[in-house]
Amino acid sequence: MALVFRKLLEPEFGRELRVFDAEDVGGGVSLARSLLLNRKSVVAVVTDAKPEELRQTHRSIVYLLISVACADLWKVSLLVPETEVLLFQERGVLRQVLGREPTEEALRRGQTEPRRVLEEQLGLEGRALDEELCRRLGAVDVRPLAGQPAVQQVRQFFQAHREGRASLPF
Repeated sequence: MALVFRKLLEPEFGRELRVFDAEDVGGGVSLARSLLLNRKSVVAVVTDAKPEELRQTHRSIVYLLISVACADLWKVSLLVPETEVLLFQERGVLRQVLGREPTEEALRRGQTEPRRVLEEQLGLEGRALDEELCRRLGAVDVRPLAGQPAVQQVRQFFQAHREGRASLPF
């Protein structure tokens, strides 16, 4: 879902923008650590978090990032229960992704099990689903998602850096 963040924020921040998915707290965090170690940019890490594991997931990512860079150089944004929940926040966006009107049941279930609903609706799983979502999102107008709290947090983080207002979060 980092693609959604990039589509929404790149027009405003251009090359400054570094948003990574951290599906396994490995890949995206590893890329973020590399950029931070080389002092190439500030980064945002977007990942899933089950409600019961929210605190532990955040701590794990913070631990990995704080060991390489000051906390004002990165932002962690957790989406509960999965990053795909973002697509279910606006019916029009989901309609574009699915290529048809979502059912009320799909919208309701998408709040708690978005990935499963997308798998069922698109008939794909795992990597194939990820690739199809990326392909479809390329043509989707995601602007209605700009007001979502996770998107706003990341926007404010990059904006603060651009304006020289970045500060440590304690």
